[in-house]
Amino acid sequence: MTSEEALDEIDRIHDDEPERAAAGLRSLDAAGLPAGRLPLFGFLLVHVLGEKLGQWSEAADRLDALRAARADAPLAVLAHAAVAAELAGRAGNPALADLAAAGGAGEAQVLVALSALGWRPPPEPLALAAELHRLATEAERFDAGGPLNQRLAVGFNNTTSSLLDRAPDPVPAAIAAALVAGANAALRFWQAAGTWVNHQRALYLRALVANRVGDPAAARADAGEALQIIAANGVEEVDRAFLQLQLGSALLRLGETAAGQAVLAEARGAAAAWDDAGLKSWFQQEQERALAIGEPR
Repeated sequence: MTSEEALDEIDRIHDDEPERAAAGLRSLDAAGLPAGRLPLFGFLLVHVLGEKLGQWSEAADRLDALRAARADAPLAVLAHAAVAAELAGRAGNPALADLAAAGGAGEAQVLVALSALGWRPPPEPLALAAELHRLATEAERFDAGGPLNQRLAVGFNNTTSSLLDRAPDPVPAAIAAALVAGANAALRFWQAAGTWVNHQRALYLRALVANRVGDPAAARADAGEALQIIAANGVEEVDRAFLQLQLGSALLRLGETAAGQAVLAEARGAAAAWDDAGLKSWFQQEQERALAIGEPR
């Protein structure tokens, strides 16, 4: 088995068999990996050794070794190394210093704090919300076109989604404000760093947030804009159906019942043709939530 094949196998099993995945990561010869595969290797070191097994020091050590061995390691590996050292409680963090040199001291500090928040969130949603809101506010002063913009986009997207999953209903005001700030930050950085697919997915996150926090007019606008981006650029049938759930929910909430039901019917028709059981189950869950939110009050 080549190093690339071994990495693919580790990626396939890591959620169900983290101990076996960890053994594979420890024995993998990174010298045999193309530079483009190193970000996945770095991610798995953090995700499996750190997040799943709590071995943050080992994750940090292995990422430092990877950086030393591979001068061609992409920026994502440097970012993973910096956050692993932070979560390992290292007094010194050379990776953070290198990250600051690559993309700015403020940007590097926010990125590491944001990533650490995602990998090891506080147990209380209010504490997670407060830190996310602080980081999103601080990031407003950054150039969205800077070298770390893609990493910041990923971080704000993932941490906002995590908070959204943990937020109670109805969403408390402090959590709602953090969700809006995080989704806005994700969109701003994705607009600068991503493709049209990233752009419409960031708008989807904003629509999700808007519906959850009780702003159906904003949800309608964001979902509608995302659907227009898809129509103008290509075919994303799965994304389109999930966006239609949010649009339909917003329309129902706004009293536009016929239009909302029509959009929802189109989404259901698309989902009925899917052959992925997991995807269909996810759609059903999101549909139930969207309909609950979309009930007029």
